Amino acid sequence: MRENRTTACLGSLVRPPGTSCDEYPMASTWQGAKHGGGDFSRRMINETQNEEGGKALGRFYLYNRIIEKDKFLVWIK
Repeated sequence: MRENRTTACLGSLVRPPGTSCDEYPMASTWQGAKHGGGDFSRRMINETQNEEGGKALGRFYLYNRIIEKDKFLVWIK
């Protein structure tokens, strides 16, 4: 996960105050920036919203018993 996040959100990126780097696919997946073949996107977004999104993703993993290498789909409405 750290390698995915480091690849997507380089330390040299400009981070305006109150923002943090958000990456897709998520760093917690095997499709993340480092291990997913380099096809990813990143954007600086509101830091609080990014943190809340990360917490929601963690709850999704927990409540659905998602473990390493389990497959799941991301469905955006």
